[in-house]
Amino acid sequence: MICECGGVLNVIRVEEYPLDVKDKINYARLCDVECLKCGNIKYSQPFDWGKTLNPVRKLEVSNKNEID
Repeated sequence: MICECGGVLNVIRVEEYPLDVKDKINYARLCDVECLKCGNIKYSQPFDWGKTLNPVRKLEVSNKNEID
């Protein structure tokens, strides 16, 4: 995951499974991430199932390879 500034987004917190959830396999947890370059924090981003980031701000990338 890449920040708007080009820095790497690091997971700083992962949501715990609720105690009453029996089907943990299908429960989509959220996480908070912090940019290692600029310190920007994005809250409530998808953690499980390889989903994309929740849209927070428009990402302007000059080169598609910067995201991969």
